[in-house]
Amino acid sequence: MAYLGCAAALGYGVLKLVWSLGGTVGLRDPEVLRASLTATTGAQRFFDYWGTPILAGLAVVILLGLVEPWGNAVVLRPLLRALAWAGSLVGVAGVAGLIATIRYFIGGLGSDRLGGIHPATFLFVYACFLVLGLAFGVTAWLTRR
Repeated sequence: MAYLGCAAALGYGVLKLVWSLGGTVGLRDPEVLRASLTATTGAQRFFDYWGTPILAGLAVVILLGLVEPWGNAVVLRPLLRALAWAGSLVGVAGVAGLIATIRYFIGGLGSDRLGGIHPATFLFVYACFLVLGLAFGVTAWLTRR
């Protein structure tokens, strides 16, 4: 489960990294997304561009720390488990996002709400969130002592 969670975190993290570097993978209208990102300044811009890849890397460290021997340090273990339990809440965002995306596909939401991002990208992103949240919770549960 931890490795599946790492794949989900890296899936979304790499997508945002590609966008941060100017890529257009998963975008329907790249200019709409770029316009919203250039409207921000300072710390918010840094977080918008690089925050997600950094958090995805942190998720990988937390999950691997729970299943790899280097994470068994007495001080580190409770911190990793607490962070994993907190990270499991990402699954709630995944479920909510999948519901909203499904509503979009069946015609319940207007296309203007997507902000230049392709609808299939939302499915990918929220599926990553759901898998990551489940992986955090299951890994934290299975690695308890």
